[in-house]
Amino acid sequence: MPPRSLVPSVGRSSQAPPLATRAKAEEPIEGEDHLGVAPPPNYCWGAKRSRTNNNNWRDWSNLGDGPLGLIAERVLAFDVADYLRFRAVCRPWRHCSTEPHTHGGLDRRFHPWRWVLLREPLAAPNRRCFLNSFTGEFIQVDLPELLDHELLAVTPEGLLVLLHDHNHVRLLNPLTRHVTELPPLTMLLPSKDHVMLSYFNIDDFLATGSGIASDDSTVVLCFNRFRILGMAKPGDDHWILLKYNHDGFTDTPLMFAGRFYYVKVDGVMALQICPNQPPRLEVAAKLNMHVSPISEGLHLVNSCGDLMLIHRQIVPLTSPDKSCYQYDMYRVNLDTGTLLPVKSLGGGAGRAMFWGMHCSFSVPLEVFPSGSISADTIYPSFDFTERSLLEVGAYHLLDGHIERPSGLLQRPNTLVDCLSLSNTVDDE
Repeated sequence: MPPRSLVPSVGRSSQAPPLATRAKAEEPIEGEDHLGVAPPPNYCWGAKRSRTNNNNWRDWSNLGDGPLGLIAERVLAFDVADYLRFRAVCRPWRHCSTEPHTHGGLDRRFHPWRWVLLREPLAAPNRRCFLNSFTGEFIQVDLPELLDHELLAVTPEGLLVLLHDHNHVRLLNPLTRHVTELPPLTMLLPSKDHVMLSYFNIDDFLATGSGIASDDSTVVLCFNRFRILGMAKPGDDHWILLKYNHDGFTDTPLMFAGRFYYVKVDGVMALQICPNQPPRLEVAAKLNMHVSPISEGLHLVNSCGDLMLIHRQIVPLTSPDKSCYQYDMYRVNLDTGTLLPVKSLGGGAGRAMFWGMHCSFSVPLEVFPSGSISADTIYPSFDFTERSLLEVGAYHLLDGHIERPSGLLQRPNTLVDCLSLSNTVDDE
């Protein structure tokens, strides 16, 4: 059931009063866990506190199944966290809305795809913060599964890829707490590699690039270090194995719009899964550039629904105040199979990209304090050498200007530091 700790610590930009003030309070059902629905505290990014008039109170709990059902559908279409809060208000609201656990764990309606898991070195072992990359809201969630599971990856759908006893693979929805069982790793790795599970090293089993395929029934598990893909459906007893070669270019394979992508010398490659046919890899876009795997890197990222490629280069220094790192960004046009240079991340007030070696996300500027983040800017995580060597803290796409970071911080003290640390996998 949903965790009690799903209470906003930073409010959304909304004029509507909290759900708890809009419906008649009711005692919880015995044995059923509930979300907290306390109103957000006063410190809200870009939000104003709503005001209610007790003289205009209405018994919204008796609105009727028809209107309530329609409201529930629209709330769910926007965000599953709000939907869980909606269901937690009272018994009538809960009865007119669908229980997430009655549906399979791959049902996209209940996936927290807007929420980004934030890494916090000093957090409790079973508690994590999540950021809504559309609204700027933060929530804390208790996840007792993290006490006895390894976290291998977070999928684009917001699901956690977990490993239990170094063998059993599970998908966890961190908000609904729905667990999906998948075949064990021993049914994917060749027999000669099973010994690696006995001497388990999390760095070998980072599953960046994993996610749910476009058929909404297949899970794609990627181990980029081994250059293997596994495909299985819930209830299967084995994985379908597919090996690939990335020529040393791809540190960040990506699931985008239900398809697996990675980069090799031939171009941007895509996984095709068709009924009654073996899965195959094909070229989705040509590179049309020479790339050295020694001094250059190619990184795929999702920028608010656009598949982007970042070309990272080490270039000769032209002056002491310049950096030896250069970045070019391209939009991958899947219709024409070409790369288009871009200098903007789009968005009304602008967007910024927090770019990690293993995961990335973009955020809109309007939901954060003015001046805290710059538009059309790439912020590298602490995974990258240029960030840890204090050479690149931010790269502005429009003019190529580079900001140097203020220092290496054991604990972040700015918003940029916090978000840059959140997608850092290895900062030791």
